[in-house]
Amino acid sequence: MANQEPSDEYEPEKTDDDLLDTAEGESTPARRVAGWQRVLRWSAWLTFLALAIANSDRDYFGPLELLALAGAIGISVWCLAKPLGRPVVAMDEAADVQGTFVSRTNWGLVLFGVALTVGGIGAIGAIVYDLSTGRAAVRDVFADMWTFVAGWTSEALSGWSYDAHLERTHGYALFILVVPGVLIVWWNLVPLIKRGREFRVEPDGSISVRGPHGWIQLLEYEYSAVTADATTIRFTPASDPTPGIVLPQARVFSRETGTRLRSQVSAARFQERLARCGFTIEVIDDKRGSFRGRRTGSTFSLES
Repeated sequence: MANQEPSDEYEPEKTDDDLLDTAEGESTPARRVAGWQRVLRWSAWLTFLALAIANSDRDYFGPLELLALAGAIGISVWCLAKPLGRPVVAMDEAADVQGTFVSRTNWGLVLFGVALTVGGIGAIGAIVYDLSTGRAAVRDVFADMWTFVAGWTSEALSGWSYDAHLERTHGYALFILVVPGVLIVWWNLVPLIKRGREFRVEPDGSISVRGPHGWIQLLEYEYSAVTADATTIRFTPASDPTPGIVLPQARVFSRETGTRLRSQVSAARFQERLARCGFTIEVIDDKRGSFRGRRTGSTFSLES
């Protein structure tokens, strides 16, 4: 009816503007940088680095190097602004830990550390060679180091607008690069050396470990002690026939979501599981996720 008043349940139809506002209000889930985006970003920066090294005889970047640098920066910004990988899945609590987990190595930092180490070793070799052949005295070596450090500092303080002509030095001061290079390589290769086995946390809280012939369930009652040192979680068998098991704890990632499993969260999940299996837990460093556990009884609960 024309003169009928709207009831309390009457809702006006949504206009196109209302639909647009609703769509804009819905938050889209954050995503990770896709694997192919990482490859593209690495390729861009390595291309720029190769061009810079190939034309290092010049005192300035040419048009090709500047174009490669602009492309690398643009690709990096685009990857951060519009990641096209899988949605980000939070794993901040022990209850969130489910799925398959494996240790991964940051090969980018490893290569960076290797480059620093090689540069430092090259500088040390130049120092030894020049001193042994008489091309330089000890005083000359220290003078060259001072010139390099002072010139580099002046360039940095001037916002790189001042040219100290560092290419005219012998670069003896670069020997110091060995220290951070070795530390970076060692820090990132520890998870590779102490990689441990891939493991899977089931929905009921039980843990399976990948073996040579597939997945096997981890039976906690077969182990007398468990030690976590923020790098690995080591299960010590209670008897000789049972093999020891080492699981990763540093740089552990979920295969399904790509989420990094922090050592503290991993420790909390294992502590809950071990406590239900009759282990007495001694927390050594809660921030690093290190603890010790000893089996004191046969009590076991299947409640997750």
